[in-house]
Amino acid sequence: MSSNLKLKASNVKTAHKSNSHARISSNCKCKEDHKSCGCGRRVDPAVEAMQDAGRELSDIFKQLKDEQTAAKLVRAIRCRDARAVQSLLDCKCRVVCFFRSRDKDCVRICCSFGRNHDVTVTFDICVRRAQDECRRNFWF
Repeated sequence: MSSNLKLKASNVKTAHKSNSHARISSNCKCKEDHKSCGCGRRVDPAVEAMQDAGRELSDIFKQLKDEQTAAKLVRAIRCRDARAVQSLLDCKCRVVCFFRSRDKDCVRICCSFGRNHDVTVTFDICVRRAQDECRRNFWF
């Protein structure tokens, strides 16, 4: 019993700058602009949305390098101040809820990207609980 396996490997290097948008690959063999073959290349909206998510989230976390901004976010999380957290986030992101995890105060954030909300990223930020600087009652 024998099997024949054919692999075709190619290494392509181009001198021009590549486009930052991801493309859906096709099995088209034409080397033109794809108008004559009818296969047409199209950009996947989810891939574009994922790239947008990467840029936006990177910008959000870059601003936390500033000590005052980081301190505002920590205080907002500990005080469960959704408006303060929201003001530090991009408009594509929203506060879902606040919760506690053992010795930490946390916020869950949801961000949507793309024309049709093709990509949704949800993440938690937790900070170690300190003395209650918000003067809250701990009955909740």
